[in-house]
Amino acid sequence: MEKYWKGHPKVIYSTESIKNPYYTTINKNYPIEKWTKRVRETLEEIDDEQILIMIDDCFIRNTVDKKRIKYASENLNGNIAMFNFEKSFDETDEDCELEGFKKRKHGSSYELSIMCGLWNKDKLMEVLKEDSSPWDVEYRQKNCGFDYYINSGEYIIDWGYKTWNPVGLIKGKWGREIVTFFEKEGIEVDYEKRGFSY
Repeated sequence: MEKYWKGHPKVIYSTESIKNPYYTTINKNYPIEKWTKRVRETLEEIDDEQILIMIDDCFIRNTVDKKRIKYASENLNGNIAMFNFEKSFDETDEDCELEGFKKRKHGSSYELSIMCGLWNKDKLMEVLKEDSSPWDVEYRQKNCGFDYYINSGEYIIDWGYKTWNPVGLIKGKWGREIVTFFEKEGIEVDYEKRGFSY
């Protein structure tokens, strides 16, 4: 975070019980099946109207494009719930008036994603109103009638994710690609503690 996103906004680490020594931590000790409950209760403690979510299995790989995040923030209004910072991966994504973004077609695959993106907080609360795991949120795809947009340009936040290629942590286990990244960054990890996802 500090290397690739200098001057980043306030980071709030939301988790069950672990304290993050670097950033503000909000602990809500619920099982993964009630992940949305933890996020909702965390959001209630945050005054901002916009929330950038990055799931903790992501590692930033390159300099963040702050100008494009600002552009998304300035256009996060009306019926728009989210700007997804993944690269567009669906042929049904529609060209629109917003530079560097496409509009997701309602009902399309992963129309709403919780991987990495900028959300309107109230709309996010509505999307997460049922208690469930993060995977269930994406599987159910209850868009609540809101509009979702996705990145059609270069990476905004490069966390190593190339469509359908698992990176970082996959349900608690390391993705194989993380070894090369950690070596490049000089990060030493005991991979046996988590093991690898296959």
